[in-house]
Amino acid sequence: MKQELINARKQILETSFISQAGHIPSAFSILEILFVLYKETMNFKDDVFILSKGHGCLALYVTFYEMGIISEEDFHSFCSYESKLGGHPHCKKLKEIFASTGSLGHGLPIAIGAALSKKIEKKPGRVFCLIGDGESNEGTIWESALLAKNLQLDNLVCIIDNNKSQIRSLPVNSIRKKFHAFDWTVIEVQDGHNTEQIFEALKNTQHSELSPFCILCNTIKGKGIKEMEDNMFAWHHGPPDETMYSKFCVELDEKSIC
Repeated sequence: MKQELINARKQILETSFISQAGHIPSAFSILEILFVLYKETMNFKDDVFILSKGHGCLALYVTFYEMGIISEEDFHSFCSYESKLGGHPHCKKLKEIFASTGSLGHGLPIAIGAALSKKIEKKPGRVFCLIGDGESNEGTIWESALLAKNLQLDNLVCIIDNNKSQIRSLPVNSIRKKFHAFDWTVIEVQDGHNTEQIFEALKNTQHSELSPFCILCNTIKGKGIKEMEDNMFAWHHGPPDETMYSKFCVELDEKSIC
């Protein structure tokens, strides 16, 4: 999977460069999570996925592209006027997108509704929702955390992209302790870019004692491009120019032969 992930990062860079749009570092921090979810974990007939941090959507779109859900032409049309693929996921333009997201803090409440619906209708499958550490500053996250436990939604898995993005403003410290205090089952992934660790964490969400799950993935914003990893304040939103694009592609090519 290593080479697939390098190729996916190059595809994200290329698409962002072509469109001159997108949140590359946010996409890079969740790429491994989405690959493991879609390629090794989810049951597409019954499971639901919601990307609450919708600005990281290039990672979702490239996963769709790698799996043949969308074409290369679709992927490279990102953010063009007629494209199915906007700067945030849009459920009316692609049936594989369960909910339109990007207004932070709303994905988890939607996930609770989906998980509760499955419970009421006795339908199989789980609901996975990916949020960011900065998004955890939203009050709706903690209202949702309280409600999910009260409703005993053991079919709900909240994955946190803990890429420390909020050091720019208001850090959310001890996220693990906070979710544990709401009586969720919390699993921490020390390396959120290690696909084996992510897979093991997700595998451990299959059985519960009437408790929702929180998987805390410690990630690096901009993972794979040193300049982005070390320069969070400069790299949040925005595409590379031609010089940077060429430089970053070379850096990823060097990783593929290591």
